Amino acid sequence: MSVFDVVQQHGPWRVAGFVAALAVFLLLHLLRWPLALGARVLLAAQSGLDQRITNAITPDTNERVRRTAHV
Repeated sequence: MSVFDVVQQHGPWRVAGFVAALAVFLLLHLLRWPLALGARVLLAAQSGLDQRITNAITPDTNERVRRTAHV
């Protein structure tokens, strides 16, 4: 079924509505990318800052902590 068949069967407003919905969908995803990138940058910065603060306030130990899956 081609676009011309859809226009003939349902009318041009249906095709225009579909194209508008597709354009809004793509626009929202294009707006989402910078926000998602900013969230990842903030997560990386927060994790690094958290690690520095944790290392600064915990005492240094010479013991090795054994990490296992059976906690």
